[in-house]
Amino acid sequence: MEITGPFLDRAKRANGQPACWYLRYSTPKLKPDGTSVLDAAGKVRLQRHRPYYESKAKAEADKPSIREQHEKTGSGQFLFDRKAAEDYEGALKLVGGVPLIEVAKFWRLHHPDKPKRKLAELFLSFLADVKLRHGEGRHYSDLKSRGGAFIKAGFGERYADTVTRQEILTYVKEMPDVESRTKRNHKTAICEFFNWLVQEEHEIPVNPAAGIKKRMLPKETKKEIEFLRLDYVVRYIRAAERYDPDLVAHEVVQLVAGVRADDEMADFEAGFVYPQTKEVVIPANVAKTEKREVIDGLEENFWAWWAAYAPSEGRLRPKNYDRRWDRLRVLASIEDRSNADELALLPIKYLLRLPESRAALKKWPWNARRRTFCTYHVAKHQSAAKTALIMRHRGSAYTLHNSYRGLGVTPEQGQEYFRIMPAPVAAPIRPTKVLKGIIRIQAATQKKASQAWNSRPGTAPYASRSILRMR
Repeated sequence: MEITGPFLDRAKRANGQPACWYLRYSTPKLKPDGTSVLDAAGKVRLQRHRPYYESKAKAEADKPSIREQHEKTGSGQFLFDRKAAEDYEGALKLVGGVPLIEVAKFWRLHHPDKPKRKLAELFLSFLADVKLRHGEGRHYSDLKSRGGAFIKAGFGERYADTVTRQEILTYVKEMPDVESRTKRNHKTAICEFFNWLVQEEHEIPVNPAAGIKKRMLPKETKKEIEFLRLDYVVRYIRAAERYDPDLVAHEVVQLVAGVRADDEMADFEAGFVYPQTKEVVIPANVAKTEKREVIDGLEENFWAWWAAYAPSEGRLRPKNYDRRWDRLRVLASIEDRSNADELALLPIKYLLRLPESRAALKKWPWNARRRTFCTYHVAKHQSAAKTALIMRHRGSAYTLHNSYRGLGVTPEQGQEYFRIMPAPVAAPIRPTKVLKGIIRIQAATQKKASQAWNSRPGTAPYASRSILRMR
């Protein structure tokens, strides 16, 4: 019920009447038996009320008592006749003290007014919607991974309106072997999913995860900024030249120009770089900020790397990038070059299965390349403002230091970092390809035939049919 006012009746004040302040509200008009009076259309007729008071304060103070009286007597909008009142009283006796609103919710749960879908099915629709709006970038993959974990934890077979805030909080807090910051990220992904259910699908009226505050989750401990040390950067970029030169331009754009890895590199094209004007232009459809951004003032060694390795056109990120990048990081972690050369010949899937490979990948710092650029650039120039301009960082210098810049790097090391120049390799070492299907069967058959032929005494070495035909 809406109560408006207090209002001043100026006519009564002019006539000298003491009660000249009033409120306005309406209630259902009732019959003598307590049921509502209906109009021809079946709607409840309302009765208007305008009580007067001697002062504005007294009028304001009377609002709670009016609302309380209204709540006790009810609006009468649903008790249209005595039979309805009897039905209500009978239902109240049957449920044994359970509020009728809870009974109604339970009935609606098992008798939905539209086909109900379980969370597993709804989550797939949610991902499809995110993919349509934002593409398959980092945001999509994070939601898919974190929301998928929630679905697989047993919630996928549930209906949205059966999941409670306490259940979500317990799930997040009890996630095993997960850091506090990661738990908060999982909670955020779950919250976004349920927001979508409220706003887009109208499956539920309220988001059960929305009330989970940061203070309710495990305390987060700030960690020191991790970045790549100078000797490793040299080994890493030399490994790229030696084992997969197609990756060099992609990595240099991040290590020497500070471009964002997760948000911008997937769609970064050679055409974004303008050597003639010494600029890098990030279009609005690629930039994280969704605004066209220009990077200038880059170090001279960036242009040397770009001239040596940049493709003439198209995207910098090559096919099968993720596995090739994993291979590069593993090989760069090996200090013995001869050992790295031997492992570089392995098919990628065999290399990545090694325990040493998994350990090397696990040590790679989060957001390493952008943080490494920031650390050495600030060290060289001793100016966070100059670095922030290149990184297109919108926060304060304090945020830059707190989120991106590592410690322990001298100005001399900063200068040395930006003196690293390209050294192309004449014959890069590529991984051996794994034979598949009929080619694999043919190779195995040929090998057996060769072994059988060569085991016979007094015979010439076996040659394949193709070689004999060439002769």
